[in-house]
Amino acid sequence: MQLFIVRHGEADLIASSDSVRQLNENGALESAQIGQWIAHQCKQFDYVLVSPYDRAVQTWQAIEKQGIVAKELLQLSELEPEADVQNCINLMHGYCSEANSVLVVSHLPLVCHLVDGLVAETCPLFVTGGAVEIELNDNLVRGHLKSVVSPDQAVNLCA
Repeated sequence: MQLFIVRHGEADLIASSDSVRQLNENGALESAQIGQWIAHQCKQFDYVLVSPYDRAVQTWQAIEKQGIVAKELLQLSELEPEADVQNCINLMHGYCSEANSVLVVSHLPLVCHLVDGLVAETCPLFVTGGAVEIELNDNLVRGHLKSVVSPDQAVNLCA
């Protein structure tokens, strides 16, 4: 299975609550840039799993505008910033056991914990709008970290 894990783009720091923080102008650009790179790797995903926090949803929307299609889009509280990584991995087993391609949009620290739980390699630093591509075997156990891409790198890779 091809798995992409994306950290949301840069967001405003001040809001009435963490869940309603919005992408700022740079965050919207980062999300579009990483979306262009993802579209070069995979245009259609069996599942897109997104945190319900506004900035994660906005990141997905910017990625989607790059021509990416989700067969099924799910907003899941299990992808909130402080969510339990094992619960998230179990959820992915349930939803994605038969999937060929999955995109996850979430937050620090969960994105790093997910990578640590799914691959043998050490989790890279996730910049805002950054993404990793993981190749997982059929049982979603340990996979291989194929790519680590920042929005700036995405621009160069897609040029």
